[in-house]
Amino acid sequence: MRSLKFGFTVALLLGLETIPALAQGVTGSVQVGTLGIGAQVATPLASRINFRGGIDFQPVDFQVTVDDVELDVDFPAAAVTAVLDLYPNESGFRLSAGVLYFGGSLGVEGAPAEDVEFGNNVYTRAQVGTIRGSLGTSKIAPYFGLGWGNAVDTGLGFALDVGVAYHGPPEFSLEATGPVSSDPQFRMDLDAEAESANEDIPGVASMYPVLKLGLSYGF
Repeated sequence: MRSLKFGFTVALLLGLETIPALAQGVTGSVQVGTLGIGAQVATPLASRINFRGGIDFQPVDFQVTVDDVELDVDFPAAAVTAVLDLYPNESGFRLSAGVLYFGGSLGVEGAPAEDVEFGNNVYTRAQVGTIRGSLGTSKIAPYFGLGWGNAVDTGLGFALDVGVAYHGPPEFSLEATGPVSSDPQFRMDLDAEAESANEDIPGVASMYPVLKLGLSYGF
């Protein structure tokens, strides 16, 4: 019985000893970059290996004009990141690998200000109504990058991340809300416009560039 009590006491003391160390390794940070504005947490997994997880939102939208149609562009709702960082040496340089999850597709929407031509046919504003487009990619994208800054250092710190996420070739699609949307010829013309746009998408669009500047605070 005494040996059982002794073993329990040692285990309890060892557990209490590790709690402060783990608590000190938790870091919160905010960042801004090509994924938008976001926040993340980081914790050490092993010597020179950290885990980071975060979420980013795009706070901006903009307009583009395509074939005389002014379109509002909406970014995906959010991007979730899960990354492992490896520190080859004692400096802040790190190599990173993980995945990004994109919470939606890039969308465009707008109504033509005048008659528009799709294919070899002209359609009126009333016929077309609102045009909606979607640039779809794989929701899960492997990520590889490098950076600077130890995300689990105590106190205030700065960080930089540079990398790419491979989400595969994007595919653009179009639809309309007007009465002509059910017409087979209009559907063919609109699909042809979307296919033409897909042919103009460069191969490099299969990769999403990731650039982040961050400010962290470790506890």
